[in-house]
Order: sequence, then structure tokens, then C-alpha cells
Amino acid sequence: MNIKEYISSGIIELYVMGLCSPQEEQEIELLKTKHPELQIAITEFELQMEKNMMQQAINPTANTDERILKELDSLSKPTKNLTPATAIVKKINWWRYAAAACFLLLLASGWFTYQQYKKTERLKDLVAVPAGTSPLPLADYEIFTNPAITPVAMYGVGSHAICRCTMFWDKKSGKAYIMIHHLPKSSGSKDFQLWANVDGKPVSVGIINDEIRGRFIEVTNVPSGSVAFSVTLENAGGTTSPTVSETYLQGRI
Repeated sequence: MNIKEYISSGIIELYVMGLCSPQEEQEIELLKTKHPELQIAITEFELQMEKNMMQQAINPTANTDERILKELDSLSKPTKNLTPATAIVKKINWWRYAAAACFLLLLASGWFTYQQYKKTERLKDLVAVPAGTSPLPLADYEIFTNPAITPVAMYGVGSHAICRCTMFWDKKSGKAYIMIHHLPKSSGSKDFQLWANVDGKPVSVGIINDEIRGRFIEVTNVPSGSVAFSVTLENAGGTTSPTVSETYLQGRI
């Protein structure tokens, strides 16, 4: 099996969202023990999905529960001078509002607990990988568990659409850790160069040692104001400005 083609088939997204068939789930669970890049791809998608959902979530305030319960109480109180028909409509509406309010209450108060649970379960899976089944050293797995590190999914551009990498950026130290999922190897006369977008301008981060495969490639001095990243193929040693036509990867925070 070509595991790279398997990852890019869309099965990872279906697996994370719980849309796989039981047979497909069993297949993925088995393949994860044999192909560490599959587990990395799953974790990457989970992190990206969690990030997107967190950006759209509403953080419940301290009195959210109290306000919803007060509204429920006011809806349940009888109102004088109602005709029988109006009373029936009000009773129906009461249950409708109650159901909606309860749903909002659960959503508001349980969201962050659910996210914490998902994160814990994901980290358990990473730690539980049997020794000897993955080339990743323990230090590389610890990068996944560091809450201060920002994941950046980098996707292929144009004719390089199949290319894919994940970068984990430690904003505090300025270091970044790149995992290559699919990227052709550079030649002796060419190097892959990482660029950061700061205030709308490309800033060189440095050369990527793409000879390293199956573990993280460390780069340093990532600019603190970066909002996006790209990888281009340049002449050996790099250049002061990117060759846009040779862009292989792009990713945004």
C-alpha cells in the first residue's frame, strides 16, 4: 500500500469525524501501528479542526447558566387572562424554548470540557504507540503535547498539490519543527527555503534540511509577527527573496 496516497484520499477526514465504516476504522487502527506518518496526519487534522471550532465557539460567561435558568423559569410561570387556545400555544412554546435553552446550556457549559477530553484522548494515543513501531524519538512526540506550540498545516501549491508538511511553531522560543509528509528531495544544486509572511512581506527563515525524513526538522529564528509560511525551491544556499514560481508549500496560522 502507498501510505501517502492513502492519507491524501480523504479517509483521514472521515475517520476523525466518525464517518468511516467499522471496517475502515479497523483498517486505520491497524495501519497506525505500522505507519507513524498516518498517526501524524490524523493528529494534524484533529488539531486544525479543533482550532477552527475554537475560533467559532462562544466562551460561556460565569452567569450563563443562571441567565438560561431564569429564562426557563419565566417561561414556565402561568400568565393570567389567557384564552384556552392561547394557553395551549404558550405551553407548546414553553417546551420548545425549554429544549432550545437546555441545548444552549449544554453547549455553552460543556464545550471546553469536551475539547479537553478530546485533547487528552489524542495525547493518550500518541503516548501509547508501542516502542519499536515508530522512528520518532520521544522528544518529537513531546512536541505534540506542548500547549504553547502552534500547529501550521502546509499544503501543496499548483502542480505540487500532492506535497504536504506540518509545522509546529513555538512562538516563545522562535523555533519551529517541520514534519515532511510528502515533498520531493532537493538536488545538490537546489535547497528548499522556508519563508514567513510578516506585514505582507516575505522574510527568510532558512534552509530546510529535507534529507531528514520520518522525524521533525528544526528551524530557528521564526519572526514573531508571522501570519503565514511558504516553502520555495531555490539555488543551493538560498536567496534573499523567494522565487514565487517555485513555491511548493503554503500554510496560514
